[in-house]
Amino acid sequence: MDKPGRVFCVEGQWGDDLTERGSVLPTLEMLERLNRIRFIHRDVATPDELRFYLDQWLSKKYASYNVGIFAIDGGPGTLCLSRNQKLDLTELVEWMQDRCDGKQLYFDCGTILRISDAALVEILERTGATMVCGFTKTIDWVESAAFDTVLVDRLANARKANSVEQLVRATRWAPLAQHLGFRMVYRNGHGPHIPAMRRPESVVPA
Repeated sequence: MDKPGRVFCVEGQWGDDLTERGSVLPTLEMLERLNRIRFIHRDVATPDELRFYLDQWLSKKYASYNVGIFAIDGGPGTLCLSRNQKLDLTELVEWMQDRCDGKQLYFDCGTILRISDAALVEILERTGATMVCGFTKTIDWVESAAFDTVLVDRLANARKANSVEQLVRATRWAPLAQHLGFRMVYRNGHGPHIPAMRRPESVVPA
């Protein structure tokens, strides 16, 4: 049996109510119990905290953690770490400049990737990542839970460059991917590729 994929996740604060329990953590824990992933999860509330954990993730010590999840709310091109702590996406990209070879970056909330195709490709090129994906619409926790689970599993364990594209174009998942405003760019043999998330196709194995 193949070793489970490795995932690094930083999660922002979801509002001012400290009793609020919304989190991506249960999804990660379930996938780990199913022996699909091993993960590191850290909460962040300020840009300094985010940069601290990014520097650790991008060090040689954690080179095997190829999936980076940013479970952080935000608007187009902006990450909202907490109520009064925001970070421009371009600044985040500067921190990761040429440091993400072989890694996949998943912006798992908000409308952060409601940006131009050129800006999306620039993130891929500047960071050196193999894939950048996320959402263009504000997503509901319940609606996105199933999609999130299969997507993280596919990111962590798929072997083909186009495996995520095949997943989100499959008959079962294409309508939900479109409803959630999912988009992506990844490297294939011809350079950066931004697939259109419209036409459902038959399910293709990873």
